[in-house]
Parts: sequence; structure tokens; C-alpha cells
Amino acid sequence: MPQPLRIGDRVRLTPKYQGKQFHPGDTGTVVDVVPASSPQGEAVYQVRLDAGKSTLFPTFHEDELERV
Repeated sequence: MPQPLRIGDRVRLTPKYQGKQFHPGDTGTVVDVVPASSPQGEAVYQVRLDAGKSTLFPTFHEDELERV
């Protein structure tokens, strides 16, 4: 089983990301891990994208990210 992502991990968006604002292949760094709010839920990850200039970092589900 793969290790969960942690703050500081370098990541890339996978093709499972279907949003319109970013693109699969975009890279960044995990800056926060928001724990699951229910036992069956999954954590979400705030990522500072390399190409982004925002101070509010977008969040992604674990299956939308892979370690670089």
C-alpha cells in the first residue's frame, strides 16, 4: 500500500483530475493535509502549484495526485 502524501511532497496532477482550472501534469508541493471528516472519507491536499500565483491554494483528492 502506498504511503499517504505528506506536507512537502512534490506532486503532479493525474489524468483523474477533471477540473477546468488546472491540467494533468501540472506540478506543485503539498502545503497542507486536510483530514477526512468521516471514517470512510479521504483526506484532501492543498497544493502550491508551481505555475500558480495564488495565496489560496487549491485542494485535490489523493487519486488526483501522484508523487514526482
